[in-house]
Amino acid sequence: MEECQVPSTIPGESILRPLGDLTIFEAAQFHADLVALHQQEGPLKIDLGEVTCMDSSCVQLMVAATRSGRVTVQGYSSRIRDKFEQIGFAQFLPTQES
Repeated sequence: MEECQVPSTIPGESILRPLGDLTIFEAAQFHADLVALHQQEGPLKIDLGEVTCMDSSCVQLMVAATRSGRVTVQGYSSRIRDKFEQIGFAQFLPTQES
């Protein structure tokens, strides 16, 4: 996985855009990127539009990150949504239509 980016593309908004796979092998970097995201001010987003595969380790990290209520998740494929549902976490992820 390439390093995630946390740019401010919209004034007052920070967006994390992970690329490629989010599996146990990328979990440490993804965690660090989520910590960096939470240090930003204002509304926070995780855009999964460029994520090809995700396992439960990274879904759990996202659930923990969204507990603050400041993070929305957008841009995920039906395959990733199915993964959320398979492991019973879909209801915990605040989402925004993309």
